[in-house]
Amino acid sequence: MSHPKTCVALVLAGVVATALAGCGGAKETPAPAGEPATQASAPAEAAPAAKGEIALPKGWAMKDAISAADVGAITGETMTYFPDAGSKAQEGRPSCGYNVPGKDFSVVNFRAVVGGGEAEFESTKGFAVAGSVVEVPGVGDKAYMCDFVTGATTIVVLKGQDVLKVDWQPKTWADHDKLELGRKLAGKLIENLYK
Repeated sequence: MSHPKTCVALVLAGVVATALAGCGGAKETPAPAGEPATQASAPAEAAPAAKGEIALPKGWAMKDAISAADVGAITGETMTYFPDAGSKAQEGRPSCGYNVPGKDFSVVNFRAVVGGGEAEFESTKGFAVAGSVVEVPGVGDKAYMCDFVTGATTIVVLKGQDVLKVDWQPKTWADHDKLELGRKLAGKLIENLYK
């Protein structure tokens, strides 16, 4: 690089570094006459969520919302993360599971459809075994559980416009009351999401 080009590059690097150093630091907000200046508020992503809004940043992954330890505390087993290839967190459709290593059919799956609304909430009923749909009071705004021909059970919760689903194989978790297990798993997810 020739000497003039080197000088130009160094000057530009210095300007960029100076500009970046000024970004992101605490800023003072001009105060109305007679009042002291205050620190600017944190970025919108870090701001506390309003009641009924998910407290995680947009594009959150399900493992950010519920952990293996959370699920294990409910099931009484040591759980490990089980990724879901169908997860679309950036599209507001995060999912993942947790299982007991070496224990067949032990996966507990968690799914969300952010902003899915009433239509998404009702859609699962179309795949349920006839007569298996039961309302579950006290979870989210409204919830129901149902069974599938695969033997799986799911709890579907509507919280605001968000739809949350948790499914598992009740035969694997037969030492738990099905309704209570669903209520606890969905309740923990809601507790973590809407802090």
